[in-house]
Amino acid sequence: MRFRFTLLAFCLASALLAQMQMNVEQVADFVRSELALKQHSDKQIAAYVKKLKLSEKLPDKTILDLQAQGAGPKTVQALQELRDQTASLKAPTHDSTYSPATVPDPALTGNASTTKLAVKAPPIPPPDSVRQQKILDQIKQYALSYTQSLPNFICVEVMRRYIDPNAGDHYRSLGNILARVSYNQGAENYKVYSVNGHYENISLEQAASTGGAVSNGEFGSMMREIFEDKRGAEFAWDHWGTLRGRRMAVFSYFIDSGHSNYSIEYGSGASQQRIITAYKGLVYADENTGEIARIRFVAVDIPRSFPVSEVTEILDYDLVTISGQQYVCPLLARLYMTAGRDKTKNEIEFRDYRKFGTESTIQYDMNASAAVPAPLPPSKTEEQPATTSTTVSPQPAQADTGKTSKPAPASNANPWALPTAPPPPPQ
Repeated sequence: MRFRFTLLAFCLASALLAQMQMNVEQVADFVRSELALKQHSDKQIAAYVKKLKLSEKLPDKTILDLQAQGAGPKTVQALQELRDQTASLKAPTHDSTYSPATVPDPALTGNASTTKLAVKAPPIPPPDSVRQQKILDQIKQYALSYTQSLPNFICVEVMRRYIDPNAGDHYRSLGNILARVSYNQGAENYKVYSVNGHYENISLEQAASTGGAVSNGEFGSMMREIFEDKRGAEFAWDHWGTLRGRRMAVFSYFIDSGHSNYSIEYGSGASQQRIITAYKGLVYADENTGEIARIRFVAVDIPRSFPVSEVTEILDYDLVTISGQQYVCPLLARLYMTAGRDKTKNEIEFRDYRKFGTESTIQYDMNASAAVPAPLPPSKTEEQPATTSTTVSPQPAQADTGKTSKPAPASNANPWALPTAPPPPPQ
């Protein structure tokens, strides 16, 4: 797998340096992202929160939910101060957070809904060592045979790119890239057809020359390499989790640099630098089938002389329909990278899976704009705690491959509609 990070010298308007203004949902997403990455201390996150300016009233429930999801005391105090500062503003139109720590209490008034603290359900105890090994063996078998079950297909990659040039988390958009991804006989090929709403016909590497970071290897190679015997990965039980309504067994792993194939590339052309690093992370999988739903990658022991200091990627898999059959394929990848004072964030979604062949041509609507689809909802991307009171959706009937027999969704509810492509340039 490879990561490329290309820097450009550009001028920033004074507005970029002004105090960041967010709505409540953006603040909640920021805090949850920091908690998931575990790259900053409670004190640092609190310092960032204190710099924010809200356009809406911050509800107590949002603070309680974020506290239940792991926000530390200093972050909670900073959020409370932000709540007091926004007391006179209009409340948000919808609730952007959820946790078992808060539940609606409809019994107090006829139509009013209030919030109360609930007794936190006890966590599920870890399985014994024998059960852990059995689950891990199933996950390994699934990972090593995953690509064998995949058909040849194409899909659309929607890449949203963000940067903060001040080593913080006040990201500003670098624009969007739409690419056609083909998977044929185990090989991945990426071809960009839109950059920031303009028709293009270039490679992913050429698109990255406008700044930001790109990655590849999401369609199987990243998963397989963790479990190959030659990588010598060290595994350990981490926790139970809930992801997209399903109970997940979560294992940690570590692969040292001597066995790693995890490379980071910086720059381009003659100035390009490349290293191979050790990496660690988490694997989320179904305890009964071994089906992998999420992999987290974190580069470790990066030499201090290398321009890139931090790299984290979170890759999610979910069911998609290809020619009437359902397969487990990449859903979303989130890539975080730091180089000097530049922090980048890429949110990469994979949509509109189709069989590779006669139906694989992407059509352009001459009368349509190059609109990028809305991001996936939090229910698709956020982990929920797993407790003894957690209600978990039934598991799909599936063998240890990427294919499943779960019924396909109705066509009018298909969330993977092809994003509208830009028209080709005039002749």
